[in-house]
Amino acid sequence: MLIEYAVASINAMLGRIDDIAISVSAILITILWIPVALSFFSTDENKKYMAREKLKNATIGTVIYILAVSGVLFTVFNYVVTGKL
Repeated sequence: MLIEYAVASINAMLGRIDDIAISVSAILITILWIPVALSFFSTDENKKYMAREKLKNATIGTVIYILAVSGVLFTVFNYVVTGKL
């Protein structure tokens, strides 16, 4: 009974940590995308052109970040180094 309670408590704690990590990641990605989004609404054509360039870089950075957080990059690098999944 005590072991079941401990396991349930640990699972609940890990679930809260997971929720916090997802929330922090979402906030970071949102903060990083705000300047890109604001540049699109500018009347200056140079800012709009720079926004398109920033869009490409921000998209690539976001995809890399999501892959790193989800563990896909770790799996790929582990496969490259060790040859095992």
